[in-house]
Amino acid sequence: MQYYPRKQLSSQSINITPLIDIVFLLLIFFMLTSHFINEKQFEISLPDAESGQEKSVEQPKLISIRADGQLFQAEQLIAVEQLDSLLLQMARDRQPLVLRVDKQAPFEPVMALMDRARQQGVSAIGFAVQQPVEHQ
Repeated sequence: MQYYPRKQLSSQSINITPLIDIVFLLLIFFMLTSHFINEKQFEISLPDAESGQEKSVEQPKLISIRADGQLFQAEQLIAVEQLDSLLLQMARDRQPLVLRVDKQAPFEPVMALMDRARQQGVSAIGFAVQQPVEHQ
């Protein structure tokens, strides 16, 4: 019987340092270039309420009503045609609706929006308020 000497495995390894550097740079790039949603796209004076509580609601849809009665979601003006489809989608996904209403806004658009939301099947509607400022 003849024995052949075993070939010794070379200790080759992959250097992952450049890979880590590239992943780190990509992470920084995406963090710096991503668009963070800012709740205050335009100035709305929320009404004061001492009994207001902060609720942790999973993914609420936020609709803002300016003092002139216009409806906005994020930074986009909502047309009547878009509103019905948005409310239907919210009802299907069982998402709550949070209204940011300017304290100078007329009541009619607020009531009309709440009525439409109920007709489309949205079951939870809340209002964004702010704590009153205490004067000393």
